[in-house]
Amino acid sequence: MISRETPQHKKIINWIWVLLVACSLQLGCETDPVIYLDSPAQPVIYGIVNSTDSVHYLKIGRTFGTRYDPAIAAQIHDSLYFNESHIEVYKTRGGKKNELIDLIRITNIQKDSGYFRAPGQVLYQFTKQFGGPSNGVYVSVEVPGLPKAEAQAYITRTGIIYQPDSARMYVYMVPEQPFLIQWEGNPWNEIDVSFEFIEDYGDSVFQSKYVHMQKANYLESQHEKYREMKVTYDEFIREVLQQLEPNDDVKQVFLGYISITIHGGDENMVNYIKYKDGFNDFSLVEFSNVTNGIGLLASRHTEVRDSLRFDYQTRQRLINENRLRILKISKWN
Repeated sequence: MISRETPQHKKIINWIWVLLVACSLQLGCETDPVIYLDSPAQPVIYGIVNSTDSVHYLKIGRTFGTRYDPAIAAQIHDSLYFNESHIEVYKTRGGKKNELIDLIRITNIQKDSGYFRAPGQVLYQFTKQFGGPSNGVYVSVEVPGLPKAEAQAYITRTGIIYQPDSARMYVYMVPEQPFLIQWEGNPWNEIDVSFEFIEDYGDSVFQSKYVHMQKANYLESQHEKYREMKVTYDEFIREVLQQLEPNDDVKQVFLGYISITIHGGDENMVNYIKYKDGFNDFSLVEFSNVTNGIGLLASRHTEVRDSLRFDYQTRQRLINENRLRILKISKWN
């Protein structure tokens, strides 16, 4: 016998499905999942050594592998660190350990508010001047019962700004010729060009405002050694109008100093930034150059060229630029 569904049968079946879905949704709402990483803790090493500084800091912690609710464990200050650990830092030459560096444990550095609301954080400070690119830094962390965690990085060479050179104090920029900046390249580079605008409010009251033009480059370049940035006249006008607001209280505006700040980093910085920005193949969730642990040990440098000014011809053109008249740019009396 072949059974046939009547409209009433279909109606009953539909109601059963509605009740089943409602029950499943209700059960899902009443049972909140607790997500945690049930795994042995590992050392965490984090440090970026700046070759232009003499004082450096390391963050040594542990992964958050807990067997209970992270919201509770995060409030326990010691859950961020190992109770017992032996930490060593060496200056290296040619990839080999050359000099053991003394460490100072600092515990009174404040931290921003967040999920791990501990009263402070533990950092390790060391003082060392690093020389050329053959030098580097090596860090090891030994915890009882765990394999030694190790990380190593070569020191990024100090950058050199070739254009404008050290003898040049004036910047020439007109529609026919952009402002050109050239410097010695590194795998990761970030440049900030800052233009000062001095607002005159009268009665000898002045206030400086700044227009920033920035560029980051951590991909391969067609020039292995050199990087460059061109600031065209129209780009400059556009950025000035976007970053500065007209102010009726300002009597006039003067063109101030120009400064160039360039940050460079090694290959570890390149990979870290790529993964931080989501550049991956989804087989890995993060970049780490720490053996038997996770974290980042990298190097960077900072190069600054300041006290530059627009030359007379450029200043006159900017003063007479129709698009900038709303800002009341003038010359010094």
